[in-house]
Amino acid sequence: MKNWVKSSIGTLLMFVSVACVQQGNVGVKTDDIEKRDTLKNDYAETFRIIYLKEGVQIDIIDLDTKENVKSYVIGKDSTQNHASFSSEINRVATTSTTHIGMLRELGLEDKIIAVSSIQYLCQPFKVGTVTELGEFGYTANAENFVKANPDIIFYSGFDMNDPILKKLEHTKLKTFLIYEWQEQHPLGRAEWIKVYGILFNKINEANEIYSKIKDNYLRLVQQLSGVENRSSVLVGTPIGDIFNAPAGDSYMAKLLADANVNYVYAHTEGTGSLSLTLEEIITQNLNVDFWINMNAQDKMEVLDLNAKFEMLNSYKTGQMFSYIQNVNCFWEKSLIEPDKVLEDFGKIFHEELFEDSKLSYYSKIE
Repeated sequence: MKNWVKSSIGTLLMFVSVACVQQGNVGVKTDDIEKRDTLKNDYAETFRIIYLKEGVQIDIIDLDTKENVKSYVIGKDSTQNHASFSSEINRVATTSTTHIGMLRELGLEDKIIAVSSIQYLCQPFKVGTVTELGEFGYTANAENFVKANPDIIFYSGFDMNDPILKKLEHTKLKTFLIYEWQEQHPLGRAEWIKVYGILFNKINEANEIYSKIKDNYLRLVQQLSGVENRSSVLVGTPIGDIFNAPAGDSYMAKLLADANVNYVYAHTEGTGSLSLTLEEIITQNLNVDFWINMNAQDKMEVLDLNAKFEMLNSYKTGQMFSYIQNVNCFWEKSLIEPDKVLEDFGKIFHEELFEDSKLSYYSKIE
C-alpha cells in the first residue's frame, strides 16, 4: 500500500521562433506578459497560457515562489528545441496516473504508449500497446524511455534536481512539467485539462469538459452550504507510529470546507500533511463523527493499524469511509472529477440531501 500513499483559443497558430527559447525558458519578460493575449484562469495558479502572434506559450509556475519554472512553445515545427512541441503529438509517456486520467477524459488514450506501472491503472490498456517504464525518479532507467521513443514525457517535478531529467535531456527526448498537484483548489487541479487541450489541439473540448465540472462543483457547494448540522471529520491514516493528516490549507481541507463539515485540523497552517502521534489522534478525536481516508478495507484492518482505534466514536458507530477499495481509479480520475469527490462527501456527511446514495469513489468500512 505504500505506492498508493506516495503515490493534473481555438486552432493552434504558427511556430514561435526557436531563437526565443533556450534550455526550456522562453525569453518573455514578466512586464511584457500583460501586452500579450493571456488566457485568464478561473482557479489554477500554476500554469499560464499565452497566445502570441506566432504560436502558443505555456508557462509553468511554482505555487510558493510564483516563479516561472518552465516555458514551452507549441507550433507546427518543433524539431529544433527541447522546450518546443509540434501540434501533432502522437506518442505519449506518462509517469503519473493523474496524467492518464486527464488524457482519457479528452479521448486521447490511444496516444499513450508508455506508463510507469500497469499495476496501478484504473482501466487496463490493450495488451501489447503500452510499455512499462518503471518508477520515475533517481532509480529510473533512461534506456526504457529511449526504447519507448515518445514525442512527449509528462512528469510531476517533485524533485527538479532528479538526475533522470538531465539524462532525458541528453537523449533529446522532450519532457513536460505537470504541476497540477501543487494546486490547492479542487477546480484549479481540474483546470489543468486546458493545458492538455492546448498540447493536443483540443482546447474547445477541454474548455467544455472543465466548464461542466466547474458548474456541477459550484452547484454542489451551494447545495451543501445550507446545511446547519456540520459533522466533525477526521482525515488520514497512520504509517508506522505517525498519523498523516492533511493540513488546514491543503487540497483535501478545501474539499471538506466546500462539503460544509468541521474538519478537525482545519485551523492548522500549511498545504501538505501534518505528522501527528497516534496518542494525539486518539485523545483529540475520541468523539469525532466521521473518519475518512484510512488505509484499511474493513474494521479488522483498522484495528490492525492500531487496536486503540476502537476507542474512537467513528469506529464504534461505523462512520468510516475510504477510497482504498477503488484506489487506482481515485488517483487516476479524482483530479479531473472533483465534483464527484465532493458529491461523495455530500452523500456521506449530508445523506438527507441526496436521493441516490451510490458513491463514485468511497466505500463504507464495515
